[in-house]
Amino acid sequence: MKLRGQGKNAMALVALMAAGPALAHEAGDFIVRFGAIQVDPDVSSETFDSAMPVVGGLGVDVDDDTQLGLTFAYMVTDAIGVELVGATPFTHDIILDTGGSGVVIGETSHLPPTLLAQYYAPSVGPVRAYLGAGINYTLFFEDSIDDGVVSPLLGGADADVKLSNSVGFAWEVGADVAINDNWLFNVSVWNIDIDTEARLYVNDARVDKIDVEIDPWVYMVGLGYRF
Repeated sequence: MKLRGQGKNAMALVALMAAGPALAHEAGDFIVRFGAIQVDPDVSSETFDSAMPVVGGLGVDVDDDTQLGLTFAYMVTDAIGVELVGATPFTHDIILDTGGSGVVIGETSHLPPTLLAQYYAPSVGPVRAYLGAGINYTLFFEDSIDDGVVSPLLGGADADVKLSNSVGFAWEVGADVAINDNWLFNVSVWNIDIDTEARLYVNDARVDKIDVEIDPWVYMVGLGYRF
């Protein structure tokens, strides 16, 4: 009986999809998508020199952030598109990985423009899925250390951190659902290779640097307009 009920639900879903307006992006179309976009880092970090006071043997982590996402796509053919991904600047806490939730020692902001080539599968009723692959450039800026937390740990010394910019591979999977001839609902997921170098300065002198792989999953849910 349970399997029979699941089968009825599946059939109802197929019927609902078939009843919706067909989604047929065509060569020459521009598609603007916008919505909430979350960067969820999957961090792997080297550790600072074990001989260093306080931070020796520890790595760093960064937390997630949600901003306004905006993408622009152009259909080169009926099935091939090119997409530029942008967003308002993300700001992340920089966390000293001491175990557990760690210690927040500062923050950084970044912009992650990403350019992808896309393949759009044939539509299924109002739904059209797509895959993309391309390149990301991540620009870090406004890196800062919380002196109120870090300076006492360093005996009153001034500390700073700088993150290097990154170029890496990115891929995506997404789907558009037609609302009418122009408006659509969109869900997108990206995985982005972001590798940076965290450089630690004490009293304006660089004392150490470590490689940090941020490699976030990025999620966006929003609306789109085709014209």
